[in-house]
Amino acid sequence: MKIQTLLIVGFITLLVACTESKTLVQPEEQNPNNYQVKIDSLLETYDKKDLFMGSIILSQSGKIVYKNTVGLSDIKTNKKASISTKYRIGSVTKSFTATLIFKAIEDNKLELNETIERYFPNVKNAEKITIAHLLQHRSGLHSYTKDSWFFDNRTKYISPTEMLSKISMYESDFEPDSQGDYSNSNYFILALILEKIYKTSYHNLLQEKICKPLNLKNTYVGKEINKNESYSYSYDDKWNEYPESNLSTAKGTGSIVSTPKDLNSFFESLLTGNVLSAKNLLLMKNIKDRYGMGLFRYKINDRQGFGHRGRIDGFRATSIYFTKENLAFTLVSNGSKIDINEIYQEILKLYLNDAHVEISENEVKNFVGVYVSLNDPDDTSVFIQDKNVLVNFINNEFKEPLLYKGNNRFVLEQMYAESISFTFSADGKQMIFEQSGNKWNYIKKK
Repeated sequence: MKIQTLLIVGFITLLVACTESKTLVQPEEQNPNNYQVKIDSLLETYDKKDLFMGSIILSQSGKIVYKNTVGLSDIKTNKKASISTKYRIGSVTKSFTATLIFKAIEDNKLELNETIERYFPNVKNAEKITIAHLLQHRSGLHSYTKDSWFFDNRTKYISPTEMLSKISMYESDFEPDSQGDYSNSNYFILALILEKIYKTSYHNLLQEKICKPLNLKNTYVGKEINKNESYSYSYDDKWNEYPESNLSTAKGTGSIVSTPKDLNSFFESLLTGNVLSAKNLLLMKNIKDRYGMGLFRYKINDRQGFGHRGRIDGFRATSIYFTKENLAFTLVSNGSKIDINEIYQEILKLYLNDAHVEISENEVKNFVGVYVSLNDPDDTSVFIQDKNVLVNFINNEFKEPLLYKGNNRFVLEQMYAESISFTFSADGKQMIFEQSGNKWNYIKKK
């Protein structure tokens, strides 16, 4: 498949923008009050327009540098949310589950490449599916959350036996390890395996192996929403309480309740090597077909971070830790009319305050033209100009403005897919196309 075809597939799928590359652009020095005022103003606007409710925390080197909360945690009682409000975090739970699995490996209770046949022989392809496949969404197991049965019954208690039976009945979506595709069934089964080998509940393991050692006092497996937790909402002329899922249906895939502060502490501890061995942390961060083992990779403003996002009912959560910047960020929402990804990217950009690199119209003109791949003469990359902005013209259909990063390098930002870097020679006759650590060489068509 041609490079531009790959790019356009990603663009059509995502229709959003973000960042990537290996050269860090250092943030400008700024008074803390500058970013605080800017982020406060942004959140105040969201609040006044009923666009967003939730909590945000940024921590640098373990110190909180920004925190804020807008909206209500309980609209019936007009209870305002605070920074200590607890939220359901959805699939961010998977990072905890993956950590527990690697803890079990370090306790010599599991092996990464052992199959799940001895635990659950009735699951399709159990003799081929390994623990690693489950962790990295490469098992082929159909996700139970895609089943209409799940949505019809998600507010009811469903026993682990019944959930396992449902998962075992599904036909495989693909042959194990042939590709990656996100499936909540993977992490439900991982939680059941943990309970089997330790002979205790997922909740107890979470507390014993992670929460107590890291002093996460406000993180636990949820039950019914209580007075110290937030309810979630959808918006239709006004905020309406979202029907509450029974967390028996979520287990290791999305059952945890936490606070932004606890989540920052967890991801910082995990990603600075204070929870698992360096070898196992590296395995968690290894990305294959967009998935790590319990982690996603994020690219924001030319910075790389790892974390996870989550969604359950009206709740949304995103936690990311940027190792080089020693920066932890968590946003948890209990109601939003706008894309959470847009919110967290805007907040991070305001905090990081990256310097804008200027380029003149005359300089941009140097890189305009059609570039042909040295490996495939039918593979071309087209660049046009809009004043002092270089624009990537994709398949004669989509125009994507590029961000200039200096040194003849431009970036096409994408939110979930790897961002794309175009680095030109000074004379504009050659171009290097980079994505996901891969490089392709192009020359300008005469």
